Amino acid sequence: MKPLLIVYATTEGQTRKIAFFAQDAVMSTGRPAEVFDAAHIPPDLDIDDFAGAILAGSLHQGKHQAALAHFARRNATALNALPTLFLSVSLSAVVDDESHRADCQDCIDTFLQETGLRPTECHAVAGALKYVQYDWVKRMIMRSISQHENRETDTSRDYEYTDWVGLKELVVRFVASIPS
Repeated sequence: MKPLLIVYATTEGQTRKIAFFAQDAVMSTGRPAEVFDAAHIPPDLDIDDFAGAILAGSLHQGKHQAALAHFARRNATALNALPTLFLSVSLSAVVDDESHRADCQDCIDTFLQETGLRPTECHAVAGALKYVQYDWVKRMIMRSISQHENRETDTSRDYEYTDWVGLKELVVRFVASIPS
């Protein structure tokens, strides 16, 4: 059975955590999975060795990481021939209303347009506020945004919003759609 390819790009580490969680979810179905950081892809990686792919990237100021965009653009033809799931990780996905859903979708659409990637499925995934990891300026900016969004503002700790149960269900369902 061919493994599933998981490629991620992260800034504060939440998307890395999501990628390895997705690997565990894939492997719980009996299918192997291999995880790679988009910034450190082995030169001999062959997309054709995989049955499908999950790409995960976080949003910062409306953009996904350049390393993930570069990987997707360079490998779009091969990825588009496989079942592919794109996970866009952001704080906008925390709030489930029309405005935030539209913001998430706009960022996903921009990424897809810029890279030529045509995934089978796309989903916005709630990320995390990593106050403790931010420098002072970013911490204050994120606190102000969080206050405006009625989210947590105690900058002495981090807040994780990822729905792990929902993410596992999504990944398991996606894997089930891939032919053996």
